[in-house]
Amino acid sequence: MSDQLSARPTATARVVFDTFRSPTDPMLVAWLSFRARVLPNVAPLAPPTQRPADGPLKDGVFGVWRLLATNNRELGRGSVLHPSPDRAWADAEALSGRAGELTAMVMRGTLSMRHGWALRLVDEPVLICSRWYESPGEAAAAARAARDNLARASIVRSVNIGTRSGRRHRQARESIDVHE
Repeated sequence: MSDQLSARPTATARVVFDTFRSPTDPMLVAWLSFRARVLPNVAPLAPPTQRPADGPLKDGVFGVWRLLATNNRELGRGSVLHPSPDRAWADAEALSGRAGELTAMVMRGTLSMRHGWALRLVDEPVLICSRWYESPGEAAAAARAARDNLARASIVRSVNIGTRSGRRHRQARESIDVHE
């Protein structure tokens, strides 16, 4: 009576790279602000250098990698601003390969029902939560899920670029002009 299960491979989480248009990009400001609340004891990041407003990617590109579930829900964010997609991809690949070494740290936010998490590698936060959770147990479970998904995530070789309107569009790796 039971049907054969599909032999087709299941989808996996993926890592994407987002860039920011300028040091005043609202998405960057929000990311830096959230990072400061999740990691209050870690030195704040300096705003990155400016890149041309609407032109193709040039020197000074900066951004962050994000871990997305198969339904595009954000599971976590890298804790570092990278100067180029290549460096971000290398970082994500290295961390994916070492996911088993990542340890979770759960912390309480500024309000009683806010809890977050960070995955650390040798005491350095490398991946942080993308939202607050109501309980420490919920945050810890989300951190474990992010670590497990990172271990088998595919790394997308494209860049999500913000536009003046605030929308984001994907640009293929071959068309990115980045100089390290």
